Amino acid sequence: MAMGNNQPFHLAAFTKVGGSYRWGVNSNRKSTKFRRKYRDGSYGYHLHAEMDLLRKTRHSEVSVINVIRFKKDGEITMAKPCIHCQKFLKERGVRKVHYTNWDGKWETMRL
Repeated sequence: MAMGNNQPFHLAAFTKVGGSYRWGVNSNRKSTKFRRKYRDGSYGYHLHAEMDLLRKTRHSEVSVINVIRFKKDGEITMAKPCIHCQKFLKERGVRKVHYTNWDGKWETMRL
């Protein structure tokens, strides 16, 4: 699953809902639902893994998510959600994000 996207890395977000895990992945799929404006005035529509995960679940089901990034060689690296994802997650009731840092170790962010 992790390296089939022809990119130099792969980002995945997951959470446990009930007795099973739900997954979201980064993609080049575009959706106006996830439009965000950048400082230079341009807009981005790419679906980040965190957004994909929440798209697949009911908002009330998720308060904690986990985000991990793999390089092409399988090494784990930085996966801290971007400012747009942080805002998106907070607006939808996510209160805690566990993510991998540059050293591949887990850190926790409270929203």
